[in-house]
Amino acid sequence: MLKLLSRPLALSVGSAVLLAGLFAVPAAATADVVSQDTSQVSAAASALRINEIETNGTPDWVELVNTAAEPLDASGFMLTGRGNTVTLTLPSNTVIAAGAVYVAESSTFKLKKGDKVSLFAADGTTLLDSYEWGDFHLDTYGRVPNGTGDFVQQVAPSKGELNPAPTEPGEGPGEGGGDDSGWQSVKVNEVTSANDDPTHDAYELVNTGDVDVDVSAWLQSDSTSLPAAISAPNGTVVPARGYLVLLSNQGLSSDGDSVKVYRADGSTIVDSVGWGANDAQPGSWSRCADATGAWAHTAASSFGASNATACAGTIIAPSTPPGGGVSCQTEAASGNGPAIAGGIAWPGSQSAVVSDNECQFVTSLSGQDVSGLDIDPSAPTVMWAVKNKSHVYRLVKSGSLWVPDTANGWSTGKDIVFPSGGGQPDSEGITVGPDGFLYITTERDNAASGVPLDSVLRFDPNESGATLHPTVQWNLTADLADVINPVKADSNLGFEGITWVPDSYLVTNEFVDQSTSKTYDPSDYPGHGTGLFFGALEKNGHLYAYALNADGTFHRVASIDTDLPMIQETQWDADAQRVWAVADNSSAGSATLLKIDAQGGFVVDRIYDRPTGLPNNNNEGFAIAPSSTCVNGVKEVIRADDGNNGGHSLWSGTISCELALGPQGPNPPASSPTVTATPSTVQAGGVTTIVAAGLVPDTEYTVVLHSDPVTLGSVVTDSTGALTLRDARIPADTTAGAHTITVAAASDPATVVASSPFTVTAAAAVPSGTTPVQGDGPAKPGSLASTGAQPLPATAIGALLLMLGAGVVIGRRRRSASAV
Repeated sequence: MLKLLSRPLALSVGSAVLLAGLFAVPAAATADVVSQDTSQVSAAASALRINEIETNGTPDWVELVNTAAEPLDASGFMLTGRGNTVTLTLPSNTVIAAGAVYVAESSTFKLKKGDKVSLFAADGTTLLDSYEWGDFHLDTYGRVPNGTGDFVQQVAPSKGELNPAPTEPGEGPGEGGGDDSGWQSVKVNEVTSANDDPTHDAYELVNTGDVDVDVSAWLQSDSTSLPAAISAPNGTVVPARGYLVLLSNQGLSSDGDSVKVYRADGSTIVDSVGWGANDAQPGSWSRCADATGAWAHTAASSFGASNATACAGTIIAPSTPPGGGVSCQTEAASGNGPAIAGGIAWPGSQSAVVSDNECQFVTSLSGQDVSGLDIDPSAPTVMWAVKNKSHVYRLVKSGSLWVPDTANGWSTGKDIVFPSGGGQPDSEGITVGPDGFLYITTERDNAASGVPLDSVLRFDPNESGATLHPTVQWNLTADLADVINPVKADSNLGFEGITWVPDSYLVTNEFVDQSTSKTYDPSDYPGHGTGLFFGALEKNGHLYAYALNADGTFHRVASIDTDLPMIQETQWDADAQRVWAVADNSSAGSATLLKIDAQGGFVVDRIYDRPTGLPNNNNEGFAIAPSSTCVNGVKEVIRADDGNNGGHSLWSGTISCELALGPQGPNPPASSPTVTATPSTVQAGGVTTIVAAGLVPDTEYTVVLHSDPVTLGSVVTDSTGALTLRDARIPADTTAGAHTITVAAASDPATVVASSPFTVTAAAAVPSGTTPVQGDGPAKPGSLASTGAQPLPATAIGALLLMLGAGVVIGRRRRSASAV
């Protein structure tokens, strides 16, 4: 049944100003409001809003409000519920007067927990408004103020009527429903995940200030839910210098969870805390001391009173890693998957160290997290970082840390917007272009979070002020329709990373343009600059190479399989002349290194495992320092956690400055690595001399005899890339037959760069009572330990001769292979 109830909505001068800004959704609102095509949807229609929702009724219902100053014909407009895939169409002759509310309800229109209601124009595709909620029913939730404000839980349903105004209408966001001035003095002080009444999943607020704080309009969430009204069986005022015990509006997990408390605007975080498995039961997860101290697992609870006694009692060791202890702690990584098969050890340090300050990246829109990184190619001590909540930082090196630049207004980073000057770009990846501008990917507008928007925004980092405005937007969404579907799930599976790859590299290696099936020719794309932008699409793990023209047009040149099922970051490595593709914990932090093969296509050259000491977090950002910064053969590599571990999001380690990579492209260099053994046929126990050329100069290589691998020696190449391993001994127990000599970089022994056939014949029979004579030649100590012979010192020979007198035993010192 559909009910039309006319109620005037008074429009004062102030509310007219609100209507003028109707398309700007408050920071953490869960409503989706998308810009309208005025050629298809009237201005009046775009002013229709969802105003109140009941999901636990009989039946469920949705109230709409016409915020325009004129009547609206809403005939054929549609409401949809995502959870049960239900649709409710408004009947013919549905005219909603200016300022009127309208209730749509039907016995078949069932809404669920964790659902989403969307309002569409009569064309069925133009989204006018929507609202999404967590794992709870709305009983009821309404906008305050009507039509423009955030959704908050109603004290009582106002079905068919305007929602009650805030207690003090003149107050700003976060203050409706009671006086919460002094809210900065309120902290989360204690929490338990135990199911023991009366503190079943309880948390405690402490007020260190001198005035009472009314929290009646505040919201709370756990690690997975959206902010919802607090559950306050003990009242809604935190007394000055006192405590208030609240119950979580969501069940708190004993396996680790979090509590986040917001003001009424749903975006201003008052305080938050997270904990690990069993850290909040038995007993509590408590601050020691009240309000300011570190978090600890106390065996006793102290709800409604100071934690001093509990903190002085038994303390239970926390889980590893600890799940809380800092105000900006977010939820733990989720969605873990296996590492990519065939990976080899990370070619650098296996440990990782924190390289940011605690809670360095917190903004009003989100907690501590970072999504994308890029070291400025013009200044290796400058790194750009982007959050997926519309914020970018210019970081500078300070000792071992990367900290916000304090110059030119960058001390707290800068907001970014869409070309309209509004919206909330879900900014995931960042790269510095050859023009020095910042190129940032989006996968949606967070003000319309259910709609995919895969685009690249170009920003001038020298723009003054607290907000950067894009000079160009390339909207690539339609071009990705073969992969990205226009559904909410795909709005979180779009572009993550981005990098710029120079034309010079692509041309030199005869990269094939998939759109023409011919060798890439930059002149085919006038206006694209001097390289292509590679966007990392999370959903299928592919890189998409685009020519982005200065006028906002574009052309897709290639889609590249990275061997990653999902991808979070990409980086052009100018020193290695390769492209990195990096996964987060969805593939256990695996990374693939891509090169151009003989057919002109990108292929996987190496697969690297995550460093063993790097936490398996949602590490989405990845940046490598240039080789100009190498010290002792290594340089820095930085990863960014889209979340945090103990309040930190940046982790630094090292990578070898020389990866001993082979040639690439259709025309590899004439000096392709070669190896020869002279003689190439040797009796078991005999020696041969191995010569290799075309290798990387001044690099250590390992020479191995196959089939059963036996290391014959390790040698550092000379300045021409050549090496000689003289008199390498073939173990006496080697099986006669065909074998292979291989050469591989010592830093990457799994990748053979040169090989040569080699034959071993059976060892000569040794007459009874005699000792085999070993070959001569200098050898590298330790490389022939597998042959079984041991050195015989000259002093021992002398002693033997003296004792035997008549016999002479000639012992030659057996040496392992060495370089000359």
